[in-house]
Formats: sequence, structure tokens, C-alpha cells
Amino acid sequence: MHTQDDPGAMFQKAMSAEAPPPAALDLDRIVQDGYRARRRHRAVLGGAATAGVAAVAAVLALSIGGAPVTAPDPADPTAAEEGPGPAEEFLGEPSMAGYRYQDGWASEYYAPEEAMVSEAVEEAFAPLLAESGVLNALGEEFMIRPLQRPGNYGQTWLRSYAGVAADEVGSQLRPVFSVEALLPGGWTAEPGPVTEQLFPQHLIGDVPHYTDQAPAFESTELDDGRTLFVADHGCAYDLAVLYPNGTGLRVSWDVDCSGETHAVDLDDLTDAVVAMPEFEFDTTGLTPVGELRDIPTSWVWDPADAWVYSGEARSAASDTYAAAADALQSVLPGSTLSGGAPVTLGLMDRGAVAIRSYSANGTLPFETIDDGAVSDVYFDLRYYLPGGWVPGASDFNDRGPEIHVCKEEFQCDIWGDDNGTQWGFEERVVDHEPGPEEDWEAYTEHEFYATLYAPEGWAVGIWVHWLGDAPIDADQLAEILRAMPAPEYDPEDLPVIPGS
Repeated sequence: MHTQDDPGAMFQKAMSAEAPPPAALDLDRIVQDGYRARRRHRAVLGGAATAGVAAVAAVLALSIGGAPVTAPDPADPTAAEEGPGPAEEFLGEPSMAGYRYQDGWASEYYAPEEAMVSEAVEEAFAPLLAESGVLNALGEEFMIRPLQRPGNYGQTWLRSYAGVAADEVGSQLRPVFSVEALLPGGWTAEPGPVTEQLFPQHLIGDVPHYTDQAPAFESTELDDGRTLFVADHGCAYDLAVLYPNGTGLRVSWDVDCSGETHAVDLDDLTDAVVAMPEFEFDTTGLTPVGELRDIPTSWVWDPADAWVYSGEARSAASDTYAAAADALQSVLPGSTLSGGAPVTLGLMDRGAVAIRSYSANGTLPFETIDDGAVSDVYFDLRYYLPGGWVPGASDFNDRGPEIHVCKEEFQCDIWGDDNGTQWGFEERVVDHEPGPEEDWEAYTEHEFYATLYAPEGWAVGIWVHWLGDAPIDADQLAEILRAMPAPEYDPEDLPVIPGS
């Protein structure tokens, strides 16, 4: 895990700029018509949000780096016409394989696959969505997007095409209907907890999720070689299909678990799922994962964000930053630091891994230029609580479990002290000069990330951005971080695997 371009901001997992407009369901036309989990040897180990009532929380593809695996060479004038080319045959065990993160995977070259899935989803599910009233509340649109999902915290990646519709319940979004067509790689049809904490990941769960009770679970071998899975949770249904070519499909429908009612008949929903065809996806780049590092178990996304709003977390964050403010004053008198708050970092999606953190901001007593006016230098200070990450930095072309990612244009340095403390530094310096016809003074822009990884398993990082010649460097930021106190948190409050 990492915080991408700004440790003061939550993970952003969004479509790349080159992505085509998403396909949408036309309502008018519709109405008219192992735990921990790797597999060792041959043992199988159990298997965005927008506002508004029933808003579309479209599942977005990540766009935070990664070298294309099969995207054509832009210098080749025939590349755009030819597309990614034929898939290579994969001879290994797909559940213990995955893809390298690919920034261009959500590009125009894969638009035909996206359109193919969108068309099939529309044909199979649009009548049910219209009859239930979901599409009316969604503003007549349901989007399918490419999704890259981290496997074993980003040591490999899973690929799919997915969409989700959600109700707004209070200040939270609760998924109502979701559909996902999965490429082979990184998942197993063996039922188990649906969570990114495990690898391989499970296609469908046979454990409690919507309620405290396990679902009525059935699997059926269909005549054409497909396997259908149905998990009836009473107030919600999860269904999945394993296709002969190793692709998968999963669908969820929350009837009334979250308080809102979107009725659907299970037999009708099952018919719609069975109507979905087997897709032939391009699996070029699917590679065995090899030996995986053990990563401290993360938390998972909680639609209610119970931890963030809990009195315990808010009090712990407040106490942490009160002590941090005192420490900061001892290093740099005249600095300021806000009270801070708990923040969960991660994608808002069922089973998505999440990092618990505290976030605050403040100013350092050095001059910079902000919108033409002189002001103090602004900074963010974030604590990372244990779980779901490891010290270090991933390369710009990878997206691993490290908090840091060495971005383009940044100089990066990682090292450790004799006492077990580890450090991560990223620095960018850009000189801006006026053009021949421009009338403004040249200036230098600075951006600095520094993170201290404590031997006890927590981390604290600072992000600073300024213009001009403020006397800020790595040594000074390291001095600030060394002075920071350990965060307040309950070490006995540990992540669990949902349903375990």
C-alpha cells in the first residue's frame, strides 16, 4: 500500500486519463424493451463513491503507475488499430498467478472487452434493475469499468470488469447491486471469505457477511461445463459462475440488509446470472507469483466506517497530535499543527484492504508564496497504524505493499538505522522560468516526502511543498520525525478475516 502522490490524501483509485467514456445502460430503451492465503504445493487454502440517493459508486480502474505489459508502442502508427494482440497461452495454475500493474490497461486498447461485458450485463440484468427501481434512482445509468485489484497487498494484481450501484444511507454508501467479470489469475472458485486479505482470493463466500449467520450455500454443475454458486443470505444474494476457460463472474444483490428495499426474486436473479456468456479475455502477462512476502494482515473496508467515527479512535488521534504539537514546538518554535482525525485509506469496495491512519496538517515557520502572497510553509503529518503495509518503497512501475512509491521526477532514498528504524525520502525540485513573451519571475518548486518506520510496526510521515528558498532539507524533516511520539492506539485491536 502507498499514498500515491500525496500522503495527506486518501488513496485515489481512478480511471486513467486515456480511458474511454464508460458504457451505460439506457433506461428508456430498457423500459421500452489460504488464509493469509497462499497455496502451498497442491493444498487449496479456502479460496467510489458519488453522492446522491442510490448513487453510482462506479468501480474504477487504478491509474497510479505501472509499465504497460502488452499495450502497443505509441511510435508505431499501426498500434492503435492492431490493439494488444493475441493472448499468450498460460500453462500454470491460474489461482497462483497474476498480472503486473498496468497503467494503460484501462486504455482504448481494451475498450472492446469493456464494451463486450457492458453489453452482456445490460442484456442480462437491465430488466431486473429497472423493475426494482434501482436504475430510476441511479439517474438511468450503470457503468462497467476495468478494475485492477491488489493480490497479496499488491505483490501481484487481479483484473476484471466491474460495476456497482449503491444507496446512500446516512453519510455512507451501501452497495445494492454489483457485477464483476473476472479474468483468470489470483482467485479460486473454492468458497471462502471474499476479501483481499487472502491470496488467492475467493470468488464467492460461504461464510457470514451481511448478517451474523452463514448463508444457505449451493453449487451446481451445469450441462455446459459451468459451475454455478448461490449463497442465500436471506436479506441478500451472492451468486457466482466458474466458466470452463477459467474466467469467472460474481453478482451480489442486497435486498434489504441495509434498511432500503430493492426486491428481486432469487430465481429471476439466478436466470440473469446464468444468461451471462463466457468471455474470452486477453490474458497476456498472466505470470506465476512465485514466492510471496508475508504482509501484516490489514483491515478491510467498512461501509459504516465504524472505526473512524468511534470515540476511541477520535480520542486516540487527538491525544497523539496534542503530543506531536508539543514535540514540534520543541524542534521548530512557531510551527502549528491541527488536532487531527482518524482516516481509513483504501478503495471503497467489498473486501478491499484498508490502512488505519491519523491525519493532521499545519505550518512550518518558513516563508513561501501561496497564490501570490507570502505565507508559512504548509505540511501534512500522517501516522500509519500497523497492518497492511511494510516499510520501503515500490518502484514507479509497480504497486506493492510499501507505503512509499518512488514517483516519476522524484529522487528517492531508503535506508535503516542501527536501532531498527527505517527511513523513506522522496524529493522533487523543479525550476520554473518564464518564456520569451511572459512577464513573471523565475522560481523553484520543492516537494518532499519523508517517512519514519518505527521498529514497533507504526510509521509517521510528513509531506511538505513550498516555492522559493525556504531552508528545508532531509535532515530537518528527519529531526521533526524523530521528535514525534508514538501514536496512541489499542495494540490488542487486531484485524480479522471477515467470516472467520
